[in-house]
Amino acid sequence: MSIRIALAGNPNSGKTTLFNRLTGTRQTTGNWPGVTVEKKTGVIRHSCGELIVIDLPGIYSLSPYSLEETITRNYIVDESPDVVVNIIDATNLERNLYFSLQLKKLGKPMVIALNMMDEILSHGDQLDVARLSALMQVPVIPISAKKGEGIDALIMAICQMTNFNRMQGGYGRLGCHRHGRHGRCSHLDGCCIHPYQNRQESDSETVTSPEAALQKNNDLHGDDAASSDDSKTVIHAFEPESEAETEAMYHRAAWIHDQVLQHSHKPGAFSRSDKIDRILTHRVWAIPIFLLVILAVFQITFHEMIGGRLTELMDRFFSITVADLLTAWLQAAAAPEWIESLLVGGILAGVGGILTFLPQIALLFFFLSLLEDTGYMARAAFITDKLFQKIGLSGRSFIPMLMGFGCTVPAVMAARTLESERDRRLTIIITPFMSCGARMPIYAFIAGIFFTSNKGLVTFSMYLLGIVIAIASALLLSRTVLRGEDAPFVIELPPYRLPDTKSLFLHVWDKVKDFMIKAGTIIFAMTIVVWFFQSFSFGLQRVTDSATSMFGRFGNLLAPLLRPLGFGSWQAAVALLTGLVAKESVVATLEILFPAGNLHTVFTPLTAYAFMTFTLLYMPCLAAFGAIKRELNSWRWTTLAVVYQTGVAWFVSFLIFQTGRLLGLG
Repeated sequence: MSIRIALAGNPNSGKTTLFNRLTGTRQTTGNWPGVTVEKKTGVIRHSCGELIVIDLPGIYSLSPYSLEETITRNYIVDESPDVVVNIIDATNLERNLYFSLQLKKLGKPMVIALNMMDEILSHGDQLDVARLSALMQVPVIPISAKKGEGIDALIMAICQMTNFNRMQGGYGRLGCHRHGRHGRCSHLDGCCIHPYQNRQESDSETVTSPEAALQKNNDLHGDDAASSDDSKTVIHAFEPESEAETEAMYHRAAWIHDQVLQHSHKPGAFSRSDKIDRILTHRVWAIPIFLLVILAVFQITFHEMIGGRLTELMDRFFSITVADLLTAWLQAAAAPEWIESLLVGGILAGVGGILTFLPQIALLFFFLSLLEDTGYMARAAFITDKLFQKIGLSGRSFIPMLMGFGCTVPAVMAARTLESERDRRLTIIITPFMSCGARMPIYAFIAGIFFTSNKGLVTFSMYLLGIVIAIASALLLSRTVLRGEDAPFVIELPPYRLPDTKSLFLHVWDKVKDFMIKAGTIIFAMTIVVWFFQSFSFGLQRVTDSATSMFGRFGNLLAPLLRPLGFGSWQAAVALLTGLVAKESVVATLEILFPAGNLHTVFTPLTAYAFMTFTLLYMPCLAAFGAIKRELNSWRWTTLAVVYQTGVAWFVSFLIFQTGRLLGLG
């Protein structure tokens, strides 16, 4: 028997963390709204059957305003899951309860997962779970998704709810047995609370039957939930509430909040997050602090004693230890010269050259994940909103752009969260200017050769330049081809939280694993292609001079377009071409074309910086191109985006090289 479970709740309530706990998968999580932008599915094997769990995007209301809210609303209303698990952030109970009351109005089988109960207890607050369950007339399970507490009780409640509804067609009396106890929880021990369990008198009327439950639901919400048949009608005919109904429901949520939650602090007292925000979101110091934080991340990542030392050790391992052992083994086996050239000069040089930067990539992802999970990145979106408004965007565009520092593909997909079609197009066009993780090896490789003492600063300048170009592009496009009204910006600032160590390292490991998989597949294949095309002529004859190879001939055709930028060599041209498949391929290609790493023959520090700028700004990889086409759903806009990005790359690189030459820096 399959049971479909829909996880639904407000953004940043812990849905994806709970999804990972339930299914054992590791979807992207973060301490900001809008991480989940499409449905995700996982499976649990349980004694009560196969549980199919659907992680839905965050939603504040069943009256959707954005694409991800529409996905959630349509699934709940039209797909009729067996159980809706409503995840509530216990630290933001009142706001979360509005959506819970809307779900209750639908008459769907529902279980409330009261998440982050560990934080409630750590703050010294008191939350009467039994009272909340009695008022909502649904099972309420206190959990901590981050710590994995209460998960078993939640699964049991889901199974019991599903089994009863399939037999009776309505709400049932659910029992939860843990050490033979029923009733209230004074601490987070994983027990479940349901109003139909408790015979004792409470501040509210105890409901003891499915009929009474439906009657109580009718009393709370009106005639639309008077019977199970009527409820089915409501499910398919749900319309946004009137202003009066919305206000009444908000009042109801506030009343329930006051009935069940007692804070330990005095009304109006500043929380820990409020005190921190007085500094980090200060109207004057917020942006300088943000830039200093990001600069510190890059300085630590590329510092000689930390990231630089680890990268140096990896380089010695591949270029000396592995290369020498492989060469000795091939010579002892009397392997043909071309085999040695392919394995040592091609595959090992290319793939090994990429894996050399693995420590720095891991460090960068670690720090960015740390900033996400603590809640600081949501503040970064907030403090940049005024700046974004001036360039024709809302602060919400900052989230996909920030995700672009990891990978352009999910960043482009995250633009679905934007309500305005104009903002979506504009954000998708400028997001590739954010320097993705695949470009970082290019900066580390070139900066390590030409800017040895300032690697961190030079790399930081690349990231900063991408942001500046994105802002300038938004300003230009919003006043020309993408004119329109600015969309309002509303974002939740989650409380600052210490990240879960396990989740943090799993998140970093997922990023590192993706990088290694790409190195072992796409980059591996590209190194073979590059070696072949730079070793053979069009007549398939081995060449001694790579300039006469297939790559050399083709690169010489493109080189004139790059000469005004300072790097008009055929090697630079073909490196940029391979970068269209995967940006890491630029490094792999240069490692193969320059076996001793002697880029000084075709680059100077100035032209090397212009080359890095071009790799930052020109057309993204094919995977990102596909995502842009899919999200824009238009060849016209996709072509415009690619032509614009490559044109900007050429112009900015030209400006840097020509200005530097005039200043005598060449």
